[in-house]
Amino acid sequence: MVVILDRQHYGKPNRNDLGAGVDLDGSGTIDNDEREANLTPLYIEAAKQLLEADNHTVFILDSGWYADRHEKAIEIARAHPDDMCAYIACHLNAGKGDYSVSLYDHRSGGGRKLALSIAASLSDQLTGVERHLTKAASPDLWNNAYNTIKGIYAGPGNLSGVCFEPVFMDTEEHQQYLTHDGLTLIGQCLAEGCMAWGN
Repeated sequence: MVVILDRQHYGKPNRNDLGAGVDLDGSGTIDNDEREANLTPLYIEAAKQLLEADNHTVFILDSGWYADRHEKAIEIARAHPDDMCAYIACHLNAGKGDYSVSLYDHRSGGGRKLALSIAASLSDQLTGVERHLTKAASPDLWNNAYNTIKGIYAGPGNLSGVCFEPVFMDTEEHQQYLTHDGLTLIGQCLAEGCMAWGN
């Protein structure tokens, strides 16, 4: 299996976009290490380590417009025609929700199965997160999430994509997962969900 982990928000041309931010240490300011795109690398690295230990191939994307990254993911999938390929748009949420959500392109059966597998893995291990949702994203519903993965559907049949939003940064019960150990656990859950899907 091939897993493509995209550190989204970060690396957009001509934009200093680091996604959501929360004053986690109570200093009165939101520091760079309290921004979404600077926290996701911790779970990306944990997922990478676990996947590679199980002999899967991992690619990390962290630059370009999302459409360019989707094209890169399609190139990778075409270069690995005998492997199932998962593309994960890596995020953290904001808005004080009580859930995790794995979103898939409304046209994609493979994306739906991948999202369900990731949600099941989170459900097994993330206490303090009340619900683990999967949602179909489209131009009309969950539009922001749809934009993070919409180019993936143009790829070959072995490629499926998910927008991964495991916790809300501004929900107190979720902030236990914004530590090194918590983000490592999230990454391990992500990897296990991908592996269960790939099998």
